[in-house]
Amino acid sequence: MSFKLPKNLLENLKPNEPILEALKTTTIASKPDWTILTDSRILYFNEKHLGRYDMVVIPYTKLSYMKAERGVLSYGSITLTKEDGEEVSLNRVPKKQIEPFINELEEAINRIAIEPITIKRNKGLMGKMSWEFQKSAETLFRSQAPGYQHPPPPPPPSSQTPLEMLNMRYARGEISDEEYQRMKQALGL
Repeated sequence: MSFKLPKNLLENLKPNEPILEALKTTTIASKPDWTILTDSRILYFNEKHLGRYDMVVIPYTKLSYMKAERGVLSYGSITLTKEDGEEVSLNRVPKKQIEPFINELEEAINRIAIEPITIKRNKGLMGKMSWEFQKSAETLFRSQAPGYQHPPPPPPPSSQTPLEMLNMRYARGEISDEEYQRMKQALGL
């Protein structure tokens, strides 16, 4: 990646979270805004002066609408909308960065979607182009809960009585003589 990302943005990434694409938008009066695609989410980072910043995180599963337009001149715009209606508008996006960003977004969403999504593309005159994606209610995503393990299935019911099982554990050396006597008393024998 050829961009030097702000320190505050890097601090908000998860450990070992890969950055798939970075989009930088600039205005004359303020610091650049960054939009980052990772393997599971979109991060919009608006750095302000004196170390302040605004950040919006949109997991791919919560992205409901995306519209991008590339104009005739040097810039375009991208609008991202979350399921709760919160909207992130990127203006003055460099024309050459829009298409790679949209293609990477489509690939990233398709990696976790059960069925592939499609982004509508419309080509106009003189280099104008637009992309649009609207998530339907039926769009399903794979669960990505890291570290979660299903509990082990319960052991099958045994045909042995509790006393037979206790004797077997004692014979195998799994329990000591004291534990054997205590468990035998607990069984009422």
